[in-house]
Amino acid sequence: MFKLLRSFRRDRRGLAAVEFALILSILTTLVVGVLEVGMKILAAQKAENLASTTADVVAQSETATLAGLDQILDATDDVMAPFDFGADGRVIITSIYRAPDTLNATINWQHTGGGSLVATSRIGSTGQTPTNLPEGFVLNERENVIVAEVYYRYQPLLPGLMFEEATLYRRALFKPRLGTLTTPPT
Repeated sequence: MFKLLRSFRRDRRGLAAVEFALILSILTTLVVGVLEVGMKILAAQKAENLASTTADVVAQSETATLAGLDQILDATDDVMAPFDFGADGRVIITSIYRAPDTLNATINWQHTGGGSLVATSRIGSTGQTPTNLPEGFVLNERENVIVAEVYYRYQPLLPGLMFEEATLYRRALFKPRLGTLTTPPT
């Protein structure tokens, strides 16, 4: 029996195959991990870019119309490419205004679209005082801000390996430049 064990210890013929199998499994795990982390970072950056772009383009409008807002939201798939935003995303555009002689701003109007994901605004709904705005953010009387909230359901390439499915949330705030945008879109 000991003779057989000693012969295995001296025999080097299968060692390269065993080492290759070990290294291959480590390299495969490393490559899949880097790819998965990279895709999640890219999805988060794309969602941030979509929120910023949407709020910026709306803030450049003189007036808000349903057709104009829908046209802006039609570009969501292009901004989020290569991710499928239509099935896994949602954009909520909100106009917040502080009327003269009032202490708090209110949500004047909201418009949703860009995808079919079910999501509700973290800012609030029409007629309410907005919540979850950046710390220290203050609107003076007669000031308005456009908020774009982006929700994207990220689905990992290999679920359960590194990440689980998660809904990414990003928002951007821009002050209107050419108009007040306080009138609800029609």
